[in-house]
Amino acid sequence: MKQNIVIVGLNYKYNLMIGKILANNFNMYFLDALEYVNYSLFSRNDMLEKCGIEYLNNQENKAIKSCSEFENSVICIPCDLFLRNQNFEKFKTTSNIVYLYFSQERLTNLINDSNDNNIAKVDLLVFEDRNNDLQKICDIMIKISNKKSQTIVKEIDRTLRSM
Repeated sequence: MKQNIVIVGLNYKYNLMIGKILANNFNMYFLDALEYVNYSLFSRNDMLEKCGIEYLNNQENKAIKSCSEFENSVICIPCDLFLRNQNFEKFKTTSNIVYLYFSQERLTNLINDSNDNNIAKVDLLVFEDRNNDLQKICDIMIKISNKKSQTIVKEIDRTLRSM
């Protein structure tokens, strides 16, 4: 069995909530990869301004590689970082990759119903491509629909045990 669980999808705030519950239920560590990248790079804005976007992206990719080396962890990673430069390849051998799927309509409604910017509008613009990529890459796809968080966690647990 692989030692980590990676949670990815287009609703990062929701992914974080499920990831924390999973980590707690499985007695694993929890890692918010975006927070880890921000911490590792200290001042992204200064780096971007002084060194440029290419250098910043390279440093972010190094931090993501470091995340892939964690053990016994539930790792939540934003979709754009996960897919960029095939960063997902770094997780394939050590992690079960779980895609938490929301329909495009549901994501659109979530954006329209709140001031929540955790769902990137760019993800909606390229929804079909991102969804297809994630379905090909991930080991498990969980359709969220209107399920409760504990139901999602149980579904992930049941699927992982059957692998």
